[in-house]
Amino acid sequence: MPVERMFRSGALPSESPVEDLAVVDLDGRPLVVCADRQNRVWTWDVLGDEWAERPLEALREYEGEEDEEGEDGDEIAPHLYPDFMFVGAEVVGGRVVLATGGHHQGPALWDVMSGELLSGVILSHGGVHALDTAVLDGRLALIAGSSRPDHFEWDPSSPEWIDERCRELPGHSDDMGDIAVEWIGGRALVASTCGDEVLVTDLESAERLHSIVGAGLFRAVVLSETMVAAANDAGVLWRWNLADARPIGDPIGAHETEILAMDATLFEGRTIALTGSDDGVARIWDLTRGIQLGAPLHGHEGTITTVTTTKVQGRPVALTAGRDGVVRVWDLTT
Repeated sequence: MPVERMFRSGALPSESPVEDLAVVDLDGRPLVVCADRQNRVWTWDVLGDEWAERPLEALREYEGEEDEEGEDGDEIAPHLYPDFMFVGAEVVGGRVVLATGGHHQGPALWDVMSGELLSGVILSHGGVHALDTAVLDGRLALIAGSSRPDHFEWDPSSPEWIDERCRELPGHSDDMGDIAVEWIGGRALVASTCGDEVLVTDLESAERLHSIVGAGLFRAVVLSETMVAAANDAGVLWRWNLADARPIGDPIGAHETEILAMDATLFEGRTIALTGSDDGVARIWDLTRGIQLGAPLHGHEGTITTVTTTKVQGRPVALTAGRDGVVRVWDLTT
């Protein structure tokens, strides 16, 4: 293990695999929010190395019962079948808001600290296969979907989703692999994968900007100010110019096995990405130059299911987690 890059690590107290995680800045301290295989939610204060379980409001299994008007229940509902395969987190209106979703549960929002269910939707088209969040003008925007991306917005002053902001984004025709939302050039852009295709959409106008075809089944996608990049099931990284969708260099053989997770950040004017694979190895890439930075990151036992990038005390870092229930924090500057 390249210990010079290891900043910190922490084991999930439940000793369960980590399904997904997100990081928020809370009063100047990074707080990791993650869900385990048992659909329990935990927070980890990275600097203090303190874990806490965050019980959510009582959940009961959704059995498809009819509501008072005889409908079959795929409307906004006060109860959800817990399936926290995907999570996102943002600080909105002074609250740490958790977004969750999975194959058996549509997108829902929770107050992490109180456990209150803020807003929930049960989808009628296959649950959630990808999810990401952003904060736009003080509102939380959540993009989620399976065969199509849906855009939801939540205002901290409103008890439910903003109805007129619950809409489908165009362009998908197949199962979604991943989705990423970034604020770039004064607008929120969405990159989503669909088989061997990557779509880039303007969130506010719902205008499709690019439809890019690569090869293989794309499992992960990232956006930066200059490029969009995607990783496929053969362990290959593809890069395109964000402005005109032209390829950037040749595809990169990044891993020998499937890339399951990827995130990116800007560092010293370059797009730096982290990839995590089925074999438990993570790698750091300078996507601008198309090269790997340093040695592979070993240490996880089993599949890496989730990665993300953030800053700790002003230092850019990457987080990895997965089947072994350990969250590792890696220094991106070493």
